[in-house]
Amino acid sequence: MRRIAGCAVGVALVVGGGSAWAHEEHEHGAGSAPQEMPAEASVQEQTLTGEVVDVFCYLSHGEEGLGAKHAGCAKQCIKGGLPVAIKVGDQLYLASMADHTAANERLGDLAAKQVTVRGKVMERDGQHLIAISSIE
Repeated sequence: MRRIAGCAVGVALVVGGGSAWAHEEHEHGAGSAPQEMPAEASVQEQTLTGEVVDVFCYLSHGEEGLGAKHAGCAKQCIKGGLPVAIKVGDQLYLASMADHTAANERLGDLAAKQVTVRGKVMERDGQHLIAISSIE
């Protein structure tokens, strides 16, 4: 568990940037102008099918951090608050909910399973995120 906590900070920095960026499309408090999406960013509604993964184990353990053999650990890590993503082919999509809440609670029990999610897919600086509106 210490190993997970130690690396969680680094992973959180990557995911935190995605969360802050997701809010750029919303209007901010009175007196501040809404920010426009950067030119290199794109937002599209899409349906993705892939494996629910615990980002820490996926990045630090490679193939051993995927699949049914790793489901128990992934479920514990996701429910413990570590970043969660959908792995589609060779691409990892960090996951949040469309209402800007963490996807951990909704995806924790689905760790290591194939799911189909629908939502807005965003890309910036090589990072991909899906703001999930539905899970099948």
